[in-house]
Amino acid sequence: MAAAMLGWENIFHCEINAFGRAVLDYWFPESQSYEDITKTDFTKYRGQIDVLTGGFPCQPFSYAGKRGGQSDDRYLWPEMYRVIQELRPSWVLGENVPGLVGMALDKVLSDLEYEGYSTQAFIIPACGVDAPHRRDRVAILAY
Repeated sequence: MAAAMLGWENIFHCEINAFGRAVLDYWFPESQSYEDITKTDFTKYRGQIDVLTGGFPCQPFSYAGKRGGQSDDRYLWPEMYRVIQELRPSWVLGENVPGLVGMALDKVLSDLEYEGYSTQAFIIPACGVDAPHRRDRVAILAY
């Protein structure tokens, strides 16, 4: 929704959850909608994407779950990394839960740096953008 408010053009989005995809389809009716990142080839968009945003599933890292990390079948960082390699966007903005920090953030940052990106990670609380609660998130910025 923030991208829509900024007037950004959304070329495509990918969401396996039907409700989440319906929300994206509502906000970005002109963009291509994909369901399963593991079954989608994004190479046709190479050179067209300035900013790639993505929130790969948090369940493998969440303090509210089993924290299975890379052994969890919902661990989709390798798929997001594949998309980044296919697209080579100028900017990458990722989002996840604070549990990522001790489990996979080093891997994410080193993968991005291997591809030539400069990286920075931030912990941003929701209240930092005027939400009425704390709810920390990890933001990963790569250029």
